[in-house]
Amino acid sequence: MSDPKRETPGRDSLGLAAAISATLGVAGTASAQTSGGLETIVVTATRRAENLQNVPESISAFGTEAIEMRGLKQMDDYAKFIPGLSLGVREPGGTTIVFRGVASSGLQFGAVSSSALYLDEQPITQSGRNPDPRLIDIERLEALRGPQGTLYGASSQSGTLRIITNKPDPSEFDGWVDLQGTSVAEGGEGYDASVMFNVPLIADRLALRFVGFTAEDAGFIDNVLSDSPLGQLSPGEGTFTNADRVAEDVNESHTKGARAALRWDATDDVDVTLTGLIQDLEAGGHGDVNLGVGDLNQVRFEDESLNDKWYQLALTLNASTSFGDLILSASYFDRDFRYEADATDYEFTFSRNYATYVFYDFSGVDEPGGGDPRGFATNDEQTEITTFEARLQSPADSESRWAWLVGAFYSEEKGHTEFDSFIRNYEDTQSFYYMSYLSYIYNGHFLEPTERWFLGRYDTELDQIAVFGELSFDLTENFTITAGARWFDYDRKFAQIQDQPEGFRTLDGDQATSEDGTVTKLNMTYHFDEDRLVYATYSEGFRVGGSNPLKVDSVLPRDYTSDELKNYEVGLKSEWLDNTVRFNLAVYFMQWDDFAVQLEDPQALFQLGFVNLASAEIPGVEAEFAVTLSDNWQLDGALSWNDAETSEETTLSFGVDQNGDPLELFVPKGERLPLTPDSSATLGIEYRSSGQLFNAQPFGRFDVAYVGESVNSLEGIESVVSGNDPVVQDSYTTGDLRIGLDGDAWSASFFVDNVWDERAELFVSNRWAVQRVSVNPPRTYGLQARFKF
Repeated sequence: MSDPKRETPGRDSLGLAAAISATLGVAGTASAQTSGGLETIVVTATRRAENLQNVPESISAFGTEAIEMRGLKQMDDYAKFIPGLSLGVREPGGTTIVFRGVASSGLQFGAVSSSALYLDEQPITQSGRNPDPRLIDIERLEALRGPQGTLYGASSQSGTLRIITNKPDPSEFDGWVDLQGTSVAEGGEGYDASVMFNVPLIADRLALRFVGFTAEDAGFIDNVLSDSPLGQLSPGEGTFTNADRVAEDVNESHTKGARAALRWDATDDVDVTLTGLIQDLEAGGHGDVNLGVGDLNQVRFEDESLNDKWYQLALTLNASTSFGDLILSASYFDRDFRYEADATDYEFTFSRNYATYVFYDFSGVDEPGGGDPRGFATNDEQTEITTFEARLQSPADSESRWAWLVGAFYSEEKGHTEFDSFIRNYEDTQSFYYMSYLSYIYNGHFLEPTERWFLGRYDTELDQIAVFGELSFDLTENFTITAGARWFDYDRKFAQIQDQPEGFRTLDGDQATSEDGTVTKLNMTYHFDEDRLVYATYSEGFRVGGSNPLKVDSVLPRDYTSDELKNYEVGLKSEWLDNTVRFNLAVYFMQWDDFAVQLEDPQALFQLGFVNLASAEIPGVEAEFAVTLSDNWQLDGALSWNDAETSEETTLSFGVDQNGDPLELFVPKGERLPLTPDSSATLGIEYRSSGQLFNAQPFGRFDVAYVGESVNSLEGIESVVSGNDPVVQDSYTTGDLRIGLDGDAWSASFFVDNVWDERAELFVSNRWAVQRVSVNPPRTYGLQARFKF
């Protein structure tokens, strides 16, 4: 009997992987069939090109054709199709990625993420504000659920999302132009244009691949007329309206970008790829609505905008040698992110709550008590991430019973954030007069008139080194044991400056923490035959801790520890009836110990910090299937169930307040962790005709996605000034339809997204005091055409 485990693609199949991946579907599904069977799915989640059905992990994957068939462009589009993956969505570029419920806060600032986002070989993760690479000419999208600490490191505590770009092909010329137009119900019109060409410069040795794209995503949210916050609270007493800001479709956005890659096959065994990618997003407003002001409406008193510009440079070398396959990669990521947001509701609420502190009283000089302020905030962030990784692994075509991989990793991440808050006519308020008086006392001069009443400067640096490895041994031709470990060492720095607006400075600079440790993994896999296996896995993930920069009157702890996730998982990978039925199942139980949460200091104003809670327990189930109904029809789907809750009650004591009353935080047992639906499910049916129409193959696909209830924050925990309790985010179901023709030289399709015009609450945010709700786009009609050359 042959060894079923070893019948997986080797290094020579890396090229095959690119070809096969064009037909990848959702893990366990495919977008097309071969003579009566499902397509083979190739992934590189384990750092090798392998048939997904032979990888003893819970993984979902989309390939080029599946991405295009479903019209996937952004995270919002594909998250609903991946069991175990959920998002916290705020403004564009403000996305939190969550795997299997491992989230502690709905909103976080300056935290380390519990899940990782990779672009090719580089982690580009940013907690709460992940970039969103547009899926243009993408080879594969992989979602690795569960701790990936041994191979992927700190931010892969609960899972890793990988976006893998198509690489140059030196063997042949290829290219296409893709044009798309859309119309959004109750909104505007949009377009998407992209081009790709692959040019062999030296036959079979050197090739250039170029991708360019520009897109306008139509707006569908209107800013409607409203009285000021004071006028809403006490009709007739408002001092202004937003009549000068009323507009339609304010959340329109424009994305443009390009990618160029040069690949050199120096020999048959050595290749080098140099890649450069840039993406620029500009949005005219934020895509969230206010409750109680009508469908798809918001109330803003100041202009809002957003710009997210980033680029990546990467160099990768692959070399096959007699003793193993070597992979060297170096990457640099640079991001500038800026938004301007209306802060009127926030400043009104803040002044009402804290007007007893004169420096937060935004009423007029002769009208103490809070006033009716109007203002805005700006946020500028710069991020640089530099990474190096080297891996050496046993030859993929080896017949040995042993398989091994060793590697080393280094990263340096630097961040700088400047947050400023402004109030119109601030110089006429109680707060300004008091601050100006302080400036005179301490600096010998009064303040110059200004609208800025608060500024914050935050500098972070995280340096990591790691050594990792995995070793597999075939005890029999059917039973394999794999053990892995990762040793890590990190240094983290955080400096904070706050000023209101000058002469009243809080400085707690260069807080530094260091830690090292090891996470492990143990997997046992049994292959019944070439088509079926079961596995049992124990794996660990970690998230780095740190130090809280504190004000003089803060009661938060100086340090918080790193937290650890332990995962116990059993799974099944199976194909049946001559590869016409595929069914995969994973059942897991995870324990999250000493998990860190961010909260507002109960004593010091404008002070955020982290504390450790006791533990949470997360049981869950994930299943995926695909069925070839005939040569023309395929059915596929997935479902997940998750019950992420605190497993112990926690009472944190912070001493006493100024009145001598205890300052305590209580989080009861059984509180749901935020952002994760209790269940989700997808069902898709796809048709491909055996005949021809206009020399092209007709096709169609319809997908239904259900996302269950979730909560927007952990009970008692919020990292913003807000009196809002946790909110249940309702379940929703959406449907997407696409029909079209696919020919050798061209393709065309008509599609309808959100067929029955469902309103989905993607995230209820307390960031600006008055709750704002991120919603999905209404029903969207579109036409798409591609011309191949």
